[in-house]
Amino acid sequence: MRKRLLAICLVLVLLVAATGLSCEPTEKGTIDVDATLDGDPWTGPVDYTLTGPGATAPTVINGTSVDDSFTVDPGSWTCAYVSGGPGVFVDITPSDTQSVTAGVTTNFTLNFVTPVEVDAYVTFDSWSINGTSVPGGVTYWVGPNTIIDATYKEGVSGNNTGQPVTVHETSWLTVHNTGIEGSGVGPVITLHVVNGLGAVTTDPPSDVSNQQATVEGVPKPVCYKFDLPVCQEVHLDAEADLEQEVGTNYTKKINWLRVPPGLVILVDDGAVVFDVDSIGAWETFTLVSYACVEVGEGFEDTDLDNNCCVASSMITIGFQPPGP
Repeated sequence: MRKRLLAICLVLVLLVAATGLSCEPTEKGTIDVDATLDGDPWTGPVDYTLTGPGATAPTVINGTSVDDSFTVDPGSWTCAYVSGGPGVFVDITPSDTQSVTAGVTTNFTLNFVTPVEVDAYVTFDSWSINGTSVPGGVTYWVGPNTIIDATYKEGVSGNNTGQPVTVHETSWLTVHNTGIEGSGVGPVITLHVVNGLGAVTTDPPSDVSNQQATVEGVPKPVCYKFDLPVCQEVHLDAEADLEQEVGTNYTKKINWLRVPPGLVILVDDGAVVFDVDSIGAWETFTLVSYACVEVGEGFEDTDLDNNCCVASSMITIGFQPPGP
């Protein structure tokens, strides 16, 4: 019986050797990576990765050009764009993740488009108090429930009139606590983040999204409070994405600050970026603003020199409670 088992095992070993049977697959699949620019075939340098199965899975292959082919193990493979290429990367077709079959070629196509040439611009326009334009270089005494806002002239010029373009905009506000009647002596001023819907608007109207308030360049949540000691500046900003049309001139208004300490808020329902929570009688602070714009993907800005405006004129705001 033992000799018979040994004979069977020997036959099996010989069969495996003769037929080349193995636990490891001997047949591979092929991945072709190519690219298009505006729908036409394109070849050249571009960085991408292919991630899939293998003996040391996940296997990562770093591609540096198209067209190119790779011999890989069968299974699920994902192609990811890294950098480079002829224009603005759009997507990967037919899908960025596909199943590779042994003996079959699977294709990933990186698709690019030529960016549309435009020119985004912004300039500071004027300060306003409760919607009324006021000149710079002046001190304004205000009571509770006052909104200080600023307007900016901006737009995107180009040959593709009417084409929508997303513009990322950052507007800065420098606030300086100058103390009681500008003396450099006085208590701390306390502010808090409101980031209210409607704090950033344009005329004609444009869609505003991803609105974010920051303090010293750090994004802050709604209701975040911070102090402004006397003789100290704080840098605030309002960031947002605006959907605008090429060839249209816009006036953007930002309701920067509201001064409502100790009283019921009567103006709107919170359409401001920041509230001044506490400020002493006869205390003053100065304001300076400027802004920058940047076009989104799919567009190339042909003139970066006008993407940021010069700083505005300074205004001084003093808090004076109502009464004689």
